[in-house]
Amino acid sequence: MNVSPVGRLFEIVHGDQRAVITESGASLRAYEVARRPVVEPFDGLDTAPLGCQGEILAPWPNRVVDGSWTWGQTRHQLWITEPERGHALHGLVRTLAWTPVTLEPHRVDLETTLLAHPGWPFPLRLEVSYDLGPAGLASRLTATNIGRTSCPYGAATHPYLAIPGGTVDDAVLEIRASTWLATDDRLAPTELRATAGTPYEFSGEPVGSRQVDNALTDLERGPDGRVEARLTAPDRRTTVMWGNSEVRWWQLYTGDALPGRWRRGALALEPMTCGPNALNTGGDLVVLEPGERHRLSWGLRLD
Repeated sequence: MNVSPVGRLFEIVHGDQRAVITESGASLRAYEVARRPVVEPFDGLDTAPLGCQGEILAPWPNRVVDGSWTWGQTRHQLWITEPERGHALHGLVRTLAWTPVTLEPHRVDLETTLLAHPGWPFPLRLEVSYDLGPAGLASRLTATNIGRTSCPYGAATHPYLAIPGGTVDDAVLEIRASTWLATDDRLAPTELRATAGTPYEFSGEPVGSRQVDNALTDLERGPDGRVEARLTAPDRRTTVMWGNSEVRWWQLYTGDALPGRWRRGALALEPMTCGPNALNTGGDLVVLEPGERHRLSWGLRLD
């Protein structure tokens, strides 16, 4: 049948903008403006993803420590999908096949249904849209509780921002967050700390040699409740990532564990609705009643 590892590719265009989304995981595998990459495609559009590139992370982002969590009076054990650290990583939908619902020249909408899974008994319907327009790329992820009981929920997405002409060391980064989440040697969260005066304060200077795989919170917001982060590459173009009021955290990853030539070659910036291990801590976790929906909106533009 000659099926690619990520299934079908859905290309959308608007003017000089182009984006590619995969059937597997409804992942954003490419976004470029005038042929200049905004997100890093790594080894190509139809190859297996590298480092969760472009994937949707739901019904939880980041890690569930030891894959173990409790809801009500019931303890659940998820499959361990990060065996080197012993955690359940990045949710359950990033390898599912998503069905296209709408495909227009500038827009694609896809959907999937998550049914019972070891350690996760809650059915969810998920819909995602990617839309190109004058303001850049906009995406919206909608989750609907189609089950019979209340359901905990969190989500994120995992793009790697491209750095043409340089590496993470050269990237100038601005993230307005007053708190960062410290972790142990298994990347399990330990405590919240102030960013001011630490290597986790990114106020518009080069990343340099800093190695980060941490979450940042207490985000500065605009009048409309949105958050923004900015990355300027050596070509002096700035990628702006924004999130709606549901984005409570940024996860920043400088790519130190990426293989070979990709090590520190792109910077992952993940807009998250809740923090790491939220199924255990409850911090910023959403609770969906039967029939209730949650919407996470985020986007990119190149200045």
